Amino acid sequence: MKKKGTLLLLLGAFALPVILAKLVLDLNWYQGGVTNRGQLLSTPVTSAWLGERQQWQLIYLLPEACEAKCQGALFNLQQIPLAVGAEKDRVSSVLLRATPDARYAPTVEKQLQALPQQVVSAQVISQMQTLEYGAQAIYLADPHGNVMLAYPLVTGEAAILAQGKDVLRDLKRLLKISKIG
Repeated sequence: MKKKGTLLLLLGAFALPVILAKLVLDLNWYQGGVTNRGQLLSTPVTSAWLGERQQWQLIYLLPEACEAKCQGALFNLQQIPLAVGAEKDRVSSVLLRATPDARYAPTVEKQLQALPQQVVSAQVISQMQTLEYGAQAIYLADPHGNVMLAYPLVTGEAAILAQGKDVLRDLKRLLKISKIG
């Protein structure tokens, strides 16, 4: 009887951790470590319409009315390529516009002048709006033209600055491990 008890105890010592691990994974109690701050798109979009293919690009579709979220996105699009530092020649921002002649508030117009802009077709706009966050995010595209990460727009000065830090952190990590672009 003593031998059976020892055998069962030994068997339980090895089987119990495996059973517990299986339960933790099946019941979604464990959330794996994620290093990126942006939202990985479930289906990356390959874009033939992006201008410079040799750079990592921050992409934003400019809405018809530029509210607080839009102004925060424009601020981040200006600052992040500069904040990258020595790798700034590998990063650019692209502002997509449906019409080149739309008018905005003077503060927004000043921000728009500092950003490279690209007028795109209605097909491109509909493609951007079919993404998970539509026109309500800053997107990150690799040098091959694959749009893969999204940063949903936020409001409030602290949140906009935090979002800029998140984009910068992800971008620096990608530039460090990537040899393309």
